[in-house]
Amino acid sequence: MMELYGGVEGGATGSNVVLIAADGKIVSKVDGPATNHWLVGVDRCLENINNMVQEAKREAGADPNVPLKSLGMTLSGGEQEEAIRKMIEQLKVTFPKLSENYYITTDAIGGISTATDTGGIVLISGTGSNCKLVNPDRSVVGCGGWGHLLGDEGSAYWMSHLAIKTVFDAVDNYKHTPFNICLVEKAMCSYFQISDRMALLTHMYRTFEKSKIAGFCRKLAEAAAAGDHLSCHIFRRAGQELAQHVVAVLPHVDQKLHEGELGLPIVCVGSVWNSWDLMRNGFLEVLEEVKQKPVGRSLCKFTMMKLKCSSALGAASLGAKHIGYNLPMNYADNVDVFFEHCFSR
Repeated sequence: MMELYGGVEGGATGSNVVLIAADGKIVSKVDGPATNHWLVGVDRCLENINNMVQEAKREAGADPNVPLKSLGMTLSGGEQEEAIRKMIEQLKVTFPKLSENYYITTDAIGGISTATDTGGIVLISGTGSNCKLVNPDRSVVGCGGWGHLLGDEGSAYWMSHLAIKTVFDAVDNYKHTPFNICLVEKAMCSYFQISDRMALLTHMYRTFEKSKIAGFCRKLAEAAAAGDHLSCHIFRRAGQELAQHVVAVLPHVDQKLHEGELGLPIVCVGSVWNSWDLMRNGFLEVLEEVKQKPVGRSLCKFTMMKLKCSSALGAASLGAKHIGYNLPMNYADNVDVFFEHCFSR
């Protein structure tokens, strides 16, 4: 009978499952609904996980009544230890044929575990932003991830908000900007389908949707690509803010992470990284500056990469390691390196 190890990449809008044989071969993949327990509730979250895994078993030709050896889950909203403990207990009671063992951690940890088995930094910039450092001893240090009211610097929402605020402040003569706001103001009115600033208040307050506001960032990217100076400035600022996340965790980076061929690995997750060319100069400015300080002396090289596959692979690997088994995995096949930088001594 084939022993199977499962992984779940959970999210606020969708999730996916992968089943892997003991030799590292992927035997099935399944997509499914949201598994963020803060948004859909714990019962629905666990039911969705069970349904996806059981479907994956059938697709793999396995008996759904035979539990997996382990099920690793990297879930958005999977930070709190007490919540994790209760979820695992409920899985064991409610779905006894799902898996023999369970391991739950955050979506950020799943990303780095898919890219490398030695650790590194995962830097998320999509609708929101977050940063996690995972050291070789599996210790974790984070920066950000506090949502749009307390953080999300460098994210699509943050850039959209900065652009809107810049326009409002300039029109009010409250704060001077050296950039022409006309193109961004026109794009703002077009995207939100409004004729004046007062009409935007409905979107910002009464019918507020974070993802809707963040979506305006696509228009900013188009404007920046067309040469609009304000839009270019906003993306440069986003690069600086994202680099500052790296600076925040830098004092906690294990020296071993600096000594590998890649230097410090940075796994970049989220759609904002598609605009890396617009953020690169701001990102490098911050790290070049910190390189001159004691905290940055060990930073000789860093490599930035994107995942080519689901972080469910990393989740499966973590679940297997939790019970003492190392799933064979070619990490180089899981990533695309898109930028490397070596600092002059």
